[in-house]
Amino acid sequence: MKTLQLVFAAGSNATSTLTIANPKDGLTLDEVKAAVAKIQPIMVTRSGAALTGFKKAVIVNTTEEELV
Repeated sequence: MKTLQLVFAAGSNATSTLTIANPKDGLTLDEVKAAVAKIQPIMVTRSGAALTGFKKAVIVNTTEEELV
């Protein structure tokens, strides 16, 4: 399974991560930054704090192996 993790600054030394399943293949940082610019203003943390900046985007690939 592949996920896209968007990491945001959320106040002093705190971060908040948004994980998106199955991002499109070939996604670029410029595309991510354009999308982040649209969604960041409406996002808050669980405690209600505003996100203060975009830190990074990471693609995470995981695999499952069934134990037999």
